[in-house]
Amino acid sequence: MLQLIVKDFRIQKTFIALGFVFVGVVFFLLGAFERLPLAVPAALFSHVLIVVASKMDERNGNGRMLVSFPLRRRDIVASKYVGIVLFMTLAYALTALWRLIAGLVLPAGELPAFDAGSTGVAVGALLLFYSIYFPLFFAFGSRIAQVLDIIVIFSVGGGVVVALRLMEWSGVHVGELLRKAAASGGQGVWIEAIGCGLALLLLSWALSAFLYERKNV
Repeated sequence: MLQLIVKDFRIQKTFIALGFVFVGVVFFLLGAFERLPLAVPAALFSHVLIVVASKMDERNGNGRMLVSFPLRRRDIVASKYVGIVLFMTLAYALTALWRLIAGLVLPAGELPAFDAGSTGVAVGALLLFYSIYFPLFFAFGSRIAQVLDIIVIFSVGGGVVVALRLMEWSGVHVGELLRKAAASGGQGVWIEAIGCGLALLLLSWALSAFLYERKNV
């Protein structure tokens, strides 16, 4: 499995470099997003690395090649899920590095600011996205790979709208809950968001492995 993870990082070398430059120039040096949570550029950087790696595999036909090797399909699936954590860690670390470098020459008020709450919510949202994305990716592969992220975005957005409606019909005041969360400074929200995201990711991995084991590649 280690070789599969290394393969994904080699594929991404160019995108890692380009993403690092893009984040630095747009979000830090140009100062176009002052006081924006640091989680936003880091989350965008993470998403590009993770999704591009999967789409490159499908475009190059790596899926068919890998299953012809003496590799367990479960390991192929697991490498993608480990890659989620590693690419996210790398993206957040490189974004934080830009914040540190830019802070040496630019006023703090002109830089994206770190906030634990927004970071936790962003990480939780990304984990939710990939929990839906990868079972579909391993089930359908190249047939929908190019538009899969759009499908998931609309699915998640639709699910959120439905959930909000159900809460309103049940007498739950969503706006009041959000105001209370904001008033408390988001304490504990980021931990819950990451915890729920990791739990969903674990279930997603089990489902992806189940589907890929039975797929005719």
